Amino acid sequence: MASVPESPLEAGLTALKQKDYLSAIAHLETVCQNELSETILIKAKMGLVAAYQGINDVAKAINLTRELTESSNSQVQAWATTKLEYFSQNFPQPTTSKPTSIPPNTDSGFVPLEQLPPPTPRQRVPVNLPKQTPPSVPNQSTGFTPIEQSIEPTEKLELPEIRESVIPPNKQTKPPIQSTAKNKISRTPPVSNNQQEEVKVAAYKPEWKQAARAKKWQKLPVNLGFRFDLTQLWGVQVISAIAIIIPLYWVISNTASFLIGKLHEIFLKLRFYYYDENNYYGPLRYVTPITVVIIASLIIATPWLIDRLLKLFSRLEPLPLANLAEKSPEASKLLQRICREKKLPTPKLLVLDDTTPVVLTYGNLRRTARIIVSQGLLEQLSDDEIAAVYATQLGHIIYWDFAIMSFGVLVTLLAYIVYYEFSQSAEDSQNGVARFVGGAIAALSYGLYWCFRWPILWLSRARTNFSDRLACEITGNPNGLTRALLKTCIGISQNIQKQRETSYLLESFSPFNIVGTQQAMTIGSLYPLTPLEPILTWDYLNPYRRWLTINNSHLLLGERLRILYLYAQYWKLETELNFTAEPAPKGKFSKLLLQGLPYFGILLGLALGVTLWFIGGTSHRLKLKQVLLDWMWGDWSLIYGCLLIGISLGILFRLNAIFPDRQTPSPQKDPNLPEILANPATLPIDTQQINWEGKLLGRYGVNNWLCQDLILQTATGLIKLHYFSWFGPLGNIFPQSSRPSEMINRNVTVTGWFHRGATPWLDVRTLRTQTGTTINSSHPTWSFILALVAALWGAYIIYQGG
Repeated sequence: MASVPESPLEAGLTALKQKDYLSAIAHLETVCQNELSETILIKAKMGLVAAYQGINDVAKAINLTRELTESSNSQVQAWATTKLEYFSQNFPQPTTSKPTSIPPNTDSGFVPLEQLPPPTPRQRVPVNLPKQTPPSVPNQSTGFTPIEQSIEPTEKLELPEIRESVIPPNKQTKPPIQSTAKNKISRTPPVSNNQQEEVKVAAYKPEWKQAARAKKWQKLPVNLGFRFDLTQLWGVQVISAIAIIIPLYWVISNTASFLIGKLHEIFLKLRFYYYDENNYYGPLRYVTPITVVIIASLIIATPWLIDRLLKLFSRLEPLPLANLAEKSPEASKLLQRICREKKLPTPKLLVLDDTTPVVLTYGNLRRTARIIVSQGLLEQLSDDEIAAVYATQLGHIIYWDFAIMSFGVLVTLLAYIVYYEFSQSAEDSQNGVARFVGGAIAALSYGLYWCFRWPILWLSRARTNFSDRLACEITGNPNGLTRALLKTCIGISQNIQKQRETSYLLESFSPFNIVGTQQAMTIGSLYPLTPLEPILTWDYLNPYRRWLTINNSHLLLGERLRILYLYAQYWKLETELNFTAEPAPKGKFSKLLLQGLPYFGILLGLALGVTLWFIGGTSHRLKLKQVLLDWMWGDWSLIYGCLLIGISLGILFRLNAIFPDRQTPSPQKDPNLPEILANPATLPIDTQQINWEGKLLGRYGVNNWLCQDLILQTATGLIKLHYFSWFGPLGNIFPQSSRPSEMINRNVTVTGWFHRGATPWLDVRTLRTQTGTTINSSHPTWSFILALVAALWGAYIIYQGG
């Protein structure tokens, strides 16, 4: 069972039980200064009374007790009155002092339970997703004994459960904490330092605020959240299209040249036809037309090909508007209204028979556009949230970015399907040779899939803000979209934990989905355990976050939710999340430089090569033949070789920073994941050595030979694992005595280096099962070998010369 992150109230009460009164006072005074929940304030004040008495500051204890006598709760008044009688008998002439600075509760928006009206549908409601039950706090861990064991039944005091009413959006609120049992405090006054107040601490329980939507709203300002400039989006689309077509043309043309050339040689040897010298390369003139025809055919057939590929992973069925209206009447009306207003053909609506929340929009023209949702998304989201999701997909069609994305994703899917088919066949094969060959082809195909993703990543990120903004402008519901994004993350995380692996559908179609799979996995796993706002601050405050998302398919979730929060504030709505107006931490360029040294090494190598060119040119101009340096002028091998040497130096200089001394004693033992994610200033270079226990999730066997799907399920959330052999990813293909993919679904202890980036991960050092089987990862060694090979290769190129 996952442990509950310790709140200031829990920390204070634990310190109080341990008679650490100064620590208890520090924690509980913090609660009193920041907390808006009356129930929590009462518990904190009662704890402070006992703590002040413990340090013999009776004056403050009396003043705080007098405040409690003015409570609207009669039982709290009775407790405070009894306590004041105790003080008057044992301390007849206490020294008066200023009352403790406690924020007044009159502005908190809370009223006694007796005055609250029955709940309405717009009040907070529990999450409508199947979620992990927050663990209760056992008495042994808190140190507090049940009240029934400490006093007689006639002395029991029950605090009423005080509900939170809606707080205006300009008030900074904290996610609610709902008690699992009524809080009880003993009336028996403490005697010296041997008895303390008994308080039962409630576990954190997340709930949706169900923040309202706008009834009437105006157009959003251009610069609110991000600069709304469609020319930027169109420019990214053009660049992405070129970046997709160029490598695809290169791959197809070279493959066609190889196949046609070999076939031509075979026909010549078989004397199928004769040739003369002038026509020897005749058949190769068809390579370019064949390549153009293949690319054009793929573009034309994109929607139908993706339909076929989707059916490999799940059943795909039509979704008539009438059926959609049963799940979300608003979504059905919105589709018809927007298509009529924008003069768009109604997109083809389909549904995937899959429990994972997924939404995809693809096609090559507006009349061939499809919007696909999964059954899981329709079941896990409410009416207005489904409508908000459909609105984002209409944004992709209106802005035309869906067409370029569709073709780009199709290219990646062609490589992914080869990986999928060969890995499945190899896993089922009993023949060792066939298993190895199939696994090797699958691994290489997965590598191609990963490379083909790069041209579409920029567009996938850039289009997100535009579709989110349009969705808010046509629905007036940024809070509904906020809930939809978070619930999708929760659903994805739960799906991974339930299936114990990342589904092929989620991975292959991730650029299409409304949230990125890797981001959703961790964020969704943390939602039941802790408020998300502190964790999401990295996403919009880190000064170098844009550089660190270069290999991500989606904008950072925190950045998107922050912009939706600003939209809600602009329309004067209560916000679903409460982001504080914290100043961004100042970035240190030296840290960014260290982080990106392998990439900056390219510039270093280029500068070195140009410098050598300049020296050679100067020698040539001055005719210093005795120095023998003029050969460097115009020698392109210097540039190529120096580029490789620059990369090598960058890897070596960063190696010790990103993988500190492995002999450092006492790595952190089972750290709290939300806590180490909350610092908005950290970079991946700020390495932490970690020792984590948990269950290893991921694909089993040949499907995971590259270790691309390794996830550690810890007590406080899911974390991605990176594993490398001595020879990197390719080394994972070769036979090994034991592989991480063979430890799937087993409890393991992992040691390694934790890095906080756009998506957090742990570079594995050792992976050990409960039976003692241990696997060592060699990421530092692989990095060193890679740097050495790059340096030697660069030196060889320079030696060979141009």
